[in-house]
Amino acid sequence: MPLEVRELVIKVTVSTDTGKSNTALPDDKTLRQWKESIIRECVDKILSRMKTEADR
Repeated sequence: MPLEVRELVIKVTVSTDTGKSNTALPDDKTLRQWKESIIRECVDKILSRMKTEADR
C-alpha cells in the first residue's frame, strides 16, 4: 500500500555568529575533483540503466 505524505515540516535554527567558524572552504582542485567524481558516478549510473533497459 503506497504511503502519501501530505505535509512536511522542517525546523531550522539560523545563527548569525560568523566569527567563530573554523570550517575552511575546499580549494579549487578539491572542488574540481568532487565535481568530476559526481559526474563520473552519474554517467556510470545512466549507462548502467541504459544497458539494463536495452537487455530487456
